[in-house]
Amino acid sequence: MSLVDLNGLKLLTFIYSHFISVGYGKYRAVQYSSGRFLYFQDAFLLLVGSKYERISEESTDRYTQMMMIKTQLLDLPNELFLYIFQYIKSSHLVQIFSEIKSFRIQALIQSFISHVDISQESEQWIQTYVPNLFSQQNLIALRLQDKYLANISQYLSSSDIQSMHVISSDWTTDILKEGLDHIQQHIKQLWITFTYPHGKGDIANQLFQSDSQYEYLNITGRFLYFDYDDINICTLLTYLSIELEGMHRVFALIEHLPNLQELKVKFRTEERLVQPKPNLDSVITHNKLYRVTFIGCTKYFDHLENFFSTFGSTIECLTINIDLMYYIIDGKRLENGLLNKMPCLSSLDIIIHSTAVYSNPLDIETFRSTTWQKFNPIIFWNDTHAHQKTIFTLPYKSDRFKHLSNDFISSWISNRSVSLCFEHVHTLSLITTTPLTLETFQFIEKTFSNLKTLELTDPIHLPEFEYENERLRNIPHLNDSFLLNRTVQLLSVTKFSFLARSQYDNYEIFHRFLHLLPNLIYLQMYIGRSLYREILTHEHDKNFIMNALVRIKLLQMVHFYDEKNILNNEEIHYLFPNAQILFDYDDI
Repeated sequence: MSLVDLNGLKLLTFIYSHFISVGYGKYRAVQYSSGRFLYFQDAFLLLVGSKYERISEESTDRYTQMMMIKTQLLDLPNELFLYIFQYIKSSHLVQIFSEIKSFRIQALIQSFISHVDISQESEQWIQTYVPNLFSQQNLIALRLQDKYLANISQYLSSSDIQSMHVISSDWTTDILKEGLDHIQQHIKQLWITFTYPHGKGDIANQLFQSDSQYEYLNITGRFLYFDYDDINICTLLTYLSIELEGMHRVFALIEHLPNLQELKVKFRTEERLVQPKPNLDSVITHNKLYRVTFIGCTKYFDHLENFFSTFGSTIECLTINIDLMYYIIDGKRLENGLLNKMPCLSSLDIIIHSTAVYSNPLDIETFRSTTWQKFNPIIFWNDTHAHQKTIFTLPYKSDRFKHLSNDFISSWISNRSVSLCFEHVHTLSLITTTPLTLETFQFIEKTFSNLKTLELTDPIHLPEFEYENERLRNIPHLNDSFLLNRTVQLLSVTKFSFLARSQYDNYEIFHRFLHLLPNLIYLQMYIGRSLYREILTHEHDKNFIMNALVRIKLLQMVHFYDEKNILNNEEIHYLFPNAQILFDYDDI
């Protein structure tokens, strides 16, 4: 039996039928097949290393004539193998071709299995194929689950592997830490992805050891916690991407990474926690750091200023994309606190979204100084209803645009003449501080040309303004002019996330979004019994609704609504007959 990705099989069948003069049966099989994989018994593959024998006697003359010419898989030309290899997973290539003793095949396959993903393979697969993978192939990069690090550690000293991507899915880090102890002296580039975000983040001691060979570290999916004494000086590390709770840990890291050149930090902050100020007393000036990226959320802008005052002298490229709580930062403070501390700065990209109730209006004139003219244009906009202010540079580099409302259209202003275009944005988040208008969606249609995901979310909750929060919850999401107008459609959008906590059962709003997004295949929202009944009641619209829902391939049910009115499986599948149903609430 051979396992071939169905998309690749279509090309493979085409090649068979055009270059080998057979393949009609496979071609027809593909036409009438569905799903991702197709298993088939292939006489052509079974003839590897064997001589031709006609079985049965009634087999077609065409088959016989072909096999008289091509009796072995190894007779195929190199070009055909290269076509085939690019449509088969690297781990499947290892499995299918590992036993073929052909220098030509092994040479052709090498570039396709130098980077192997075995993160979805079983323990039996690991035990069967990994030894040969390390001994017979020039393996450069490997992606795997953390529980298999111990299995492969015995092969590292004799291999040329340089990078590894480790997937950790457990709340605890015991298995991961044990595995890291085995690889730190062999791997130069390490990625760690946590798929369970709320677990322990205590692996710093295993990552930052004086004898580690890491030159590149990228840790995503979980915030790390450590004390100053948990880490050692690492002289080889030049790139670090990490998620932390406060700037004080950034200072601790940089003190232990004397040759760090590129730093990316995702911050988070909690309302109840007070983050200590960075210790500036014993800091040694860093003279190699040239690229810095800060993203996430913070309420301590003065800690950022401390960082650039201390380490800014060598920074050439700066990216800031943060939600800043309780602060409104104007151009003058950014100039004095950041730009003037970085004399080598040549590239600046910023997105700063601020939420502050008691604040003075931001003056765009503070961004028109000589210093600001050296960098990209600045855009400022103010949502007075949500007490939110945003500044960003053009071109807009992030793939996500948050908190767009009607106020953006009416209030945005720049420090120089510009035309707006958000071609890099794939995800757009809308908030309804006033009912979204036709003009807003026309603006989206015009300026967000590559949009893939549209989100409808609530404005940021302001604890001290409960009356204002309640008012915002009762605002209709869409105004009447947009509900009645059917001219605007966002053809590039394939995913819609309805994450607002009100009007999720409104039939008219649901209907309008389905019409707005004709190519929708991924829906993330709460589908309750109230909306279900409305869909069944509106007979005149039923065909439109049902035809739209038939296209949905993935439905992710949002969790935060009334569970008593949730649909049963039969009702869900009636509305979404072709959808895979997810009940994953971690991101809500």
